[in-house]
Amino acid sequence: MVLAEPAAETLNKAATETTSQLLRALILLAAPVLIEQMLHAFSGLADTYIANHVTPITPGMSGEQAAEAQRHMTAAGAAVGTIAYLLWFIGLIAGAVGTGSTAIIARASGARHRGLANSICGQSIGLAGLAGLFMAGVVYVLAGPIAGMMGLHGEAVELARVFLRTIAFGLPFMLVLLVANACLRGAGDTISPALAMIAVDAVNIGVGVTLTFGWFGMPALGFRGIAIGALCGYIVGALMQMTVLLIGRGGIRLHVHRLRPHWHNMRRLLRIGLPNGAESAVMWGVNIILIKIINNMDPTAAAGAAHAIAVRVEAFSYLAGFAIAIAATTMVGQSLGMKNPRRAERAAYLAYAVGGSIMTFGGIMLVLFGHAFASVMSTDPNVVAMTTQCLFYAGFVQAGFAAAIIFGGSLRGAGDTLSVMMINMISLVGIRLVGVLVLTQVFHVTLSTIWILLCADLLLRGVAMFVRFRHGGWKSVKV
Repeated sequence: MVLAEPAAETLNKAATETTSQLLRALILLAAPVLIEQMLHAFSGLADTYIANHVTPITPGMSGEQAAEAQRHMTAAGAAVGTIAYLLWFIGLIAGAVGTGSTAIIARASGARHRGLANSICGQSIGLAGLAGLFMAGVVYVLAGPIAGMMGLHGEAVELARVFLRTIAFGLPFMLVLLVANACLRGAGDTISPALAMIAVDAVNIGVGVTLTFGWFGMPALGFRGIAIGALCGYIVGALMQMTVLLIGRGGIRLHVHRLRPHWHNMRRLLRIGLPNGAESAVMWGVNIILIKIINNMDPTAAAGAAHAIAVRVEAFSYLAGFAIAIAATTMVGQSLGMKNPRRAERAAYLAYAVGGSIMTFGGIMLVLFGHAFASVMSTDPNVVAMTTQCLFYAGFVQAGFAAAIIFGGSLRGAGDTLSVMMINMISLVGIRLVGVLVLTQVFHVTLSTIWILLCADLLLRGVAMFVRFRHGGWKSVKV
């Protein structure tokens, strides 16, 4: 009975919120996430830049030495870009747990049920730790086969193997960090995750650059220094977030006894998370096949390097969309916890209005300045030309991509992960995978043509997410 009065007060307040008040709440949630996403994208871009400049071409080099240095840098760029897909997959494992965590904790926070929120937090962190240890063993033992499986050639395979064996030790920390972030965001705390990821990226870049080039008296480890920087960053970030959760500063608290399995809450968590995990597994599998196809298109690794750079640069156009989507996920979940689906609906549409506008502007920048962005990232004219073409096409579909991100996040916040899974799986397999296989195996197209198909896929996925959200079935999903 003690909780009834504050909950009723929250409901009345939510019912009378103006659009400007809702917008303010959205921005307060999204702003820290946007800063975090921007720095994280910059960190990934920095890794790609370092890899593509790991052996600088100096005026004193002979033509043969310069060509060898360029081949080494292109191989390093392809290796880093390809490994990013593996780290993305591991992040998707964290997302499978984190999606359920965010949805349930957001509803529990909206209903003022702190005990449930703390229990879900404990179950989530426990699952993340176990999954991280398992993935660390798999990646370390199978580093070589994994690198070969991804379609890399020659020196790029060995570079990828070195990176994977180094980063394997950081995977438990990475998963705990990402799931802790999801729990805190569900409770409405987007500042602590942002601070943790800022620290991760600062350590990654600082340690990576220092050890790669041997600055400040440190040994010059070359390509391995990039991996050590990422490893150190994940360790620092995980320790920060565990401290926040143990103290209870972020609106939820991690109690050690909550790490023991609580089967009822575990089932609730997995009922939401498993569809997202299945979707993530398919998404990763499709994209791994795609990156292998792209790497096999060009034995010089130029296509793989161009694809990696284009992905990194394009990320800056949709950072705001992801930040707004995370805020919308929390607001939709909390609104449904308040028994206020109208507020949830208003928050989602407002989120798209803001995020879609920003992403459209970002798309215009890609169309107009794609060549300039590509030229900064690589000294290989062939890589620059291919990257520019890919960014040009990506610029035209950012509004549709925004719909896929933001309405997809809103559906996840409501716990409607099954619908999101179905849309994404049909899109990924039916359009992206089958389409690219036909284009490459039958018509033998170039990288730029593949990107036209990938962009069309994002546009159609955005339409499907909007239609599902408009239908309104998410309002009655039980979590």
